[in-house]
Amino acid sequence: MMFRFAFRFVLLLLVAVAAEATSHLTSGPHVADVNILLPPKMTNPVEYRLQGSDGCFKWSWDHHDILSVVPEYNSSNHCSTSARLRSIAPYSGRKETAVYATDAYSGTVIRCKVFIDNFSRIQIFHSSIKLDLDGLATLRVRAFDSEDNVFSSLVGLKFMWQLMPETDGSSHHLLHVPLKDSPLSDCGGLCGDLDVQIELENSGVFSDLYVVKGIGIGHEMVSVHLLETEFMHMADSILLTVAEAMSIEPPSPVFVLLGAALQYKLKVIRGNIPQVVALPSPHHRWSVSNSSVAQVDNMMGLTQALRLGQTAVIVEDTRVAGHTQVSSLNVVLPDTLWLYISPLSISGDPVEGTKAIPSVACWFVVSGFQYLIQMKVFSQGPGSQEIYITESDDIKLSDNQSECWRTFSMPNDLVLKHGWRNSRILKATSQGLGKLTASLTYFSGLHDTKEVLKVVQEIMVCDRIKFSLDQTNGVSESILLPWAPGIYQEVELMATGGCAKTSSDYKWFSSDMATVSIAASGVVQAKKPGKATVKVVSIFDSFNYDEIVIEVSTPSSMVMLRNFPVETVVGSHLQAAVTMKTLNGAYFYRCDAFSSSVNWKAGSESFIVLNATKKQPFLDKLGTFEHDISLHGPPCSWAHLYASSSGRTMLHATLSKDYQHFDRSFDGPIVLKASSRIAAYPPLIVQQAGDGSGFGGYWFNLGQSETTTQMEALDKLYLVPRTHVDVLLVGGPEPWEEDVDVIETFEIFNGKHNHASDGVHIHVVSGSSKNLYGVFCQTLGTFELVFKRGNLVGDDHPLPAVAEVSLSVTCSFPASIALLVDEPVNERKVIQTAAQADRSPGRIRVTPVTVANGQTIRIAAVGISSSGEAFANSSSLCLGWELSNCDGLAYWDDAYGSQKSASSWERFLVLQNESGLCVVRATASGFCDAKDGHHSAQLLEISESFLTDAVRLQLVSTLRVNPEYNLLFFNPDAKANLSIAGGSCFLEAAVNDSQVVEVIQAPEGLQCLQLMLSPKGLGTALVTVYDVGLAPPRAASALVQVADVDWIKIRSGGEISLMEGQSQSIDLMAGIDDGSTFDSFQYTYMDIRVHIEDHIVELIDDDATSSPDGGYFSMSSFKIMAKHLGITTLYVSARQQSGHEILSQPIRVEVYAPPRIHPHDIFLVPGASYMLTLKGGPTVGVYVDYTSY
Repeated sequence: MMFRFAFRFVLLLLVAVAAEATSHLTSGPHVADVNILLPPKMTNPVEYRLQGSDGCFKWSWDHHDILSVVPEYNSSNHCSTSARLRSIAPYSGRKETAVYATDAYSGTVIRCKVFIDNFSRIQIFHSSIKLDLDGLATLRVRAFDSEDNVFSSLVGLKFMWQLMPETDGSSHHLLHVPLKDSPLSDCGGLCGDLDVQIELENSGVFSDLYVVKGIGIGHEMVSVHLLETEFMHMADSILLTVAEAMSIEPPSPVFVLLGAALQYKLKVIRGNIPQVVALPSPHHRWSVSNSSVAQVDNMMGLTQALRLGQTAVIVEDTRVAGHTQVSSLNVVLPDTLWLYISPLSISGDPVEGTKAIPSVACWFVVSGFQYLIQMKVFSQGPGSQEIYITESDDIKLSDNQSECWRTFSMPNDLVLKHGWRNSRILKATSQGLGKLTASLTYFSGLHDTKEVLKVVQEIMVCDRIKFSLDQTNGVSESILLPWAPGIYQEVELMATGGCAKTSSDYKWFSSDMATVSIAASGVVQAKKPGKATVKVVSIFDSFNYDEIVIEVSTPSSMVMLRNFPVETVVGSHLQAAVTMKTLNGAYFYRCDAFSSSVNWKAGSESFIVLNATKKQPFLDKLGTFEHDISLHGPPCSWAHLYASSSGRTMLHATLSKDYQHFDRSFDGPIVLKASSRIAAYPPLIVQQAGDGSGFGGYWFNLGQSETTTQMEALDKLYLVPRTHVDVLLVGGPEPWEEDVDVIETFEIFNGKHNHASDGVHIHVVSGSSKNLYGVFCQTLGTFELVFKRGNLVGDDHPLPAVAEVSLSVTCSFPASIALLVDEPVNERKVIQTAAQADRSPGRIRVTPVTVANGQTIRIAAVGISSSGEAFANSSSLCLGWELSNCDGLAYWDDAYGSQKSASSWERFLVLQNESGLCVVRATASGFCDAKDGHHSAQLLEISESFLTDAVRLQLVSTLRVNPEYNLLFFNPDAKANLSIAGGSCFLEAAVNDSQVVEVIQAPEGLQCLQLMLSPKGLGTALVTVYDVGLAPPRAASALVQVADVDWIKIRSGGEISLMEGQSQSIDLMAGIDDGSTFDSFQYTYMDIRVHIEDHIVELIDDDATSSPDGGYFSMSSFKIMAKHLGITTLYVSARQQSGHEILSQPIRVEVYAPPRIHPHDIFLVPGASYMLTLKGGPTVGVYVDYTSY
């Protein structure tokens, strides 16, 4: 088999070389031979194939009578590239002719000369006369003419071959191997004429080829003769020797030290298997060519180096004469000693692809690995050779007892397998620096003196390089990264080990930079879908490396991460994230490059999506969930949501990418979606549900708490023992779904933060929802109540959402009490003011409380703690009430006696319509139920000095404002006064619309009597005056309308008659469209003007100065004087703020002469008559009536 393979390989190689050489020598059409020698026509015709190439040939030849040319065509039958040549004429002397190959494409003609002649002799050709035992040899017959020219082909001729032992009667040493069974038949289609030669053998004769095999050691005669009638005498023979193939180890040449004892090893090939010959051997003898240099044991092959020089060591096989093997032996002096290191596999074999590293400044090895340490010695001189170190040579290796590695001898099986001599195995155990020392002691050749060669090698043991990956993702051998058009995910790979001090101590490589690129800093980037292997190598040791497979694929789905709560309190932030999966459901190692490509949207206005690209706060939060990344995947995109109001909605994340330009199989954009239900809940608070106004506590507005969204949280509570108050748990998470358990609990802790079983009792109020709890104070002490409400874990509720609120409850006695006067309820601010008021001895409030008489007012008391806080309920204590100096001023209202006990914390006082000073006092007298003696005794100690309070009431009349309606002309200079009556003098004024009117400080001394107003703009405003001197303050109000004048009219009628020289006042009236009129003092600001048509009358002022054409005046009336007789018309005008004038109705004015009767005197007799005439007097709207007297 080995011969067959070798023959086939050599044949293919020769054909390839020949073709390559031909292609370089010529170009264009050509033929293989241009000179051919053929025999004449014989019994068995001889054919020769003339091979052409690089053309399509048409064949022709000169002498058709002596030569036959048969073209051969390729599969198309249109183009011939070869032809078979055969001589067709008997021998009649040497002939010469020619064959022409014409290329059909180029027209090139190639001429080949053909010679025809007889054989002169034949000869067996062979490669060697010596044949290895079990080896094959191919013998070939060649024929020559009389001029020793070689015939081009003998294919087709019959030959007879014979094998004969050298000695008669001995066995054969050779065996014929048929061509069909020889390696020649395994020619792979390049057999040439072998088929014809095999066919001849199959017919019982032989061809010009003959294959033999050595089967025994010795000599064999091989002969051949031509089976052709005309040439029966033509023959040849050859003697072949069959011997065992021998080899000597170590291989030649061998260099040894002076005095070395070298044991040669002899090997023979038997059955194609090398075997070591056991020495001494009866068939082998050893010798040297120069015994002064070395001596050898002729039976054992043990050689001793005697002096410097060269000799040959010879081993001879005595069974075959002349069959020897020679090795050159050189005795030399050493020049250098080198150490070599190479890595070993776990089995101890060398690692493929690695080379031994010679001594350098420092070797770097990997902890946990084993290495081969070889010591090599080299000779002196320019042609330095490695010296073969024998067992007799003094060579040593010391590890100086290093703690970083262990060295041990090489196992014999590895020495025999690999030929590793003078070697040791080094096993690196821990990181650190150490040294190896090698030394060689040898004879120098001068008077048997010894010298020493020494080499010291530093070795640094480094930890194995490993990728430092996030352990949370569970990935150790591969990394999965996402990719999408325009999105290139990056990951910074980190490595440890390799004695690296900085990142530059590593080199990074990628098997496919087009798929996964790698930067010098270790940052990989996904470029396109595919796989690549990333390798990190130490710059100190190329064998110290780590590899990881990175697979890049497109994301197939997107899901919400379950690392974050889905509920949060209003006013806080909620975080959410999505991760992506591959088609097979695997999570990516990292995918944050997709963060900005994912669109986040909340389904309602309860949540506002903030900047979703801020990474650092999110990753800080994510750090607390690292243990879940391997289960749920890394975050690819995240969102920060602000919970602006309570409610539930859906959070949607959408990724849309177009892959069409990358992969035509996609018919549109790929859209990945993920959603999660989220909720925002109001803060969990404790709210008081009971009003303490009538029970010695503060007031709580139950109605307002139910209607307003801003609820007041209760964080501390003061109760007198044996009192209670109801509290309401408001807000917190609402129940999620049926599969999510709801939790609502409470716990009670004492002042030492231990669970308390008594002191405060809590119960769910009967008939109400679970939200209403009753808190009952049993014993003295301070307690903390902790309420919890929320949802636990469910399918779409990955993390618990439990809200918690605490309430401090102090069970104690009041440190003092405070009285509230004329307050509808016990508001906290009023209580604080009353509690902080100055008091004289006897706890009488220094400043009296002013109240309006003629009404029934409420008097209430409130318990005050030592810290100044009001109690929520003090009703278990009884109060005693008394009035001082109140006769005729006030008395208790008995109408409330059936509803309010005289010992309660709330009473009603009737104030009579009188003014004066009255004192009201309340004193705690103990528990209403006197059975608790212990608590009563404690209360008595306090009540002697503090549990009483008194207040002086100053009764005054009720506050009034006049007029209640005021029309004010819109002019910046116009003013209006409101008169004030009653009340105290502590007044404050307020306007509900400062854009209409403003209050101006009244003149000194009039602050308690009037209020001055100034217009600011058109409109209506309510002016309210508060009497802050009363408790509570009382108020009176007036409506003020600021307007522009709409009309003006003359009130004197349509006609006026004046006697010449007389004057008359005319009244005006101005107002607005609804009929309201302005006060007369405001006419000054209206620019009123009188218009007179003729100079019959004149406008006169207070100084009797006249104006014939009219003029301006600033009063609600004006005066005219009759100057000339006649009738005229006048009217008035006023100017609005816009500049527009409005006119009154015109009136007629008549000026007449004094009436006179003509004649002035008349004398009549009785019975006589006379017509009198009246001259002068008015004529408009009058009649004349004569009377006599």
